[in-house]
Formats: sequence, C-alpha cells, structure tokens
Amino acid sequence: MTGHGRGEASSHGLHAAIECFSVNRKQGEVAVAASRELAWIEPHIREEVLKRVSRGKVQVAVNLTRLSDASSGLIDAARAAQYLREVRSLQKKLGLPGEVSMDTILAAPGVVRSCEESMRDVLPPIKKALHAALDDLLEMRAKEGAHLKKELERCAGRLAGLLKKLRPLAKNVTANYRAALMKRLRDAHLPISEADPRIITEIAIFAERSDISEELARLDSHTAQFKTALSETGPIGRKLEFLVQEMGREWNTTGSKAGDAEMARLVVAAKLELDKLKEQLANIE
Repeated sequence: MTGHGRGEASSHGLHAAIECFSVNRKQGEVAVAASRELAWIEPHIREEVLKRVSRGKVQVAVNLTRLSDASSGLIDAARAAQYLREVRSLQKKLGLPGEVSMDTILAAPGVVRSCEESMRDVLPPIKKALHAALDDLLEMRAKEGAHLKKELERCAGRLAGLLKKLRPLAKNVTANYRAALMKRLRDAHLPISEADPRIITEIAIFAERSDISEELARLDSHTAQFKTALSETGPIGRKLEFLVQEMGREWNTTGSKAGDAEMARLVVAAKLELDKLKEQLANIE
C-alpha cells in the first residue's frame, strides 16, 4: 500500500528528520537513504520498519544534524577546549613552561568518544523520528485500506450473488441433460426408452461428472471466510490471497463441470471478480 510519513526528534544535541514513502510490493522491503557516516544505522532502521510494515517497499530518508551547542563526531570539541583552558590556567598559576600538544588533549578522558558512545547518542533521536514517521505513514495507509476494504466487500458480495444464481442451475443440470439426450435420440429416430440401461448408465455417469455440490460448499466456506477476514486486525493480505487462490481453484473446477451455457457464463463472471480481487490484494498488507 502507498503512503507517506514524516517525523522529527531531538536529543543528545542531535536533530533527526525522517521521511518514509511506501509503494506496493508483495514482500516487505526497506531502502534507506542516509549519509555515509550513518551507514551503520541502516540495519537498525530496517528492523524497526519491518516490525510495523510486513508488505510493501518502504523508502526511508534520514537527515541528521547536530545542534549548534553540541559537540560533533567522535571528538568532544567542547570538552577538549575546556581541558585546554584548564591546563593553561594551571600552567599560569604554577608558572610552568611548555606547550600543550594535540596528543595530550586527545588523551584526556572524555575528549575522544568511543563508537558505542556515539551510537548511543545517535540512535534515540533517529528511532523517535522514525516511529513518528511510521505513525504518519500507517495512518495514511489505514485510510487507503478502509477504501480498499469497501471495494473488496463489494467484490465478495458479487461472488456470493453468483453462487446464489449457480445453485439452482446445478440442481437442474442432470434433468436438462436427460431431456437433451432423449431429444437427440428422437430426432435421430432411435427408439430407445429412458428406462434403457444404457441411457440410465449414461445419465448416471454424467450426473457424477457434473456434480458440483462439493465445489459449492467449499466456495460458500471460502467466501464467508474472506468476508470475515476483512474485519480482522493486523496483516491479512496473505490470508486473503490464499482464500482467493482457493476460490479460483473451485471456480475453475466448476467451470470444467458446467453443464450449460448459463453456468459457464456465471463462472466467467466469477473469474473476472477474482481477477479484480487479486489486483487489489497486491496492495493489501
């Protein structure tokens, strides 16, 4: 499903702005656009996105800026400057000669931060901004989902209507076949009675071959399950796709057994509805 979301957050002297865009995909996929310095955070972002989005390609754009009064990178410039001032003040107070080297400053505790410390600072604002963006994205996807749900319900209703029309036709298939068979025999001037064992056998074979009672029962079940699943919470796309696949299988079998033109027409109409469902379900999580 498509959607867009944006989130911002600040902490530890950092400001994160994140935008998320989603487009249709059968599987969950995440693409992260971030600076080279933030390449290490991409797995964290993918993990967080896939916790909340199971289908669709989500593109995440990350922009991280450091606030003006905050230290930058792995070197805490403010702490280094403070250390230098204190050392020079001490030199002046004690009257000691010499220059303070860069190596001395970098060796001071807390001036050079570890990668783990840097990560601890960066992750909180990015995660907070990401969740805000995902909230926005999912809200937009939910609105689209509500619209698609109505269309899916209409398709399911039309399929149920086709089943209702098919059922009485199925009951009359054998009788219609018997009447057509006897008419052909009469037209061919073949004096064969309906009680003839050959006629009875032929009609019995046809009745067994054209019986769709099991297919109708399964179609009723699948259609009802489909309608019920539309009201469930959480990801339902794959479940709906499975049910449509099974309905397609039953309608195909019904079509191969169709005993007359009207039944065949109903099967064709059902397949068109199933194609519409498959197209829409590509957008459903």
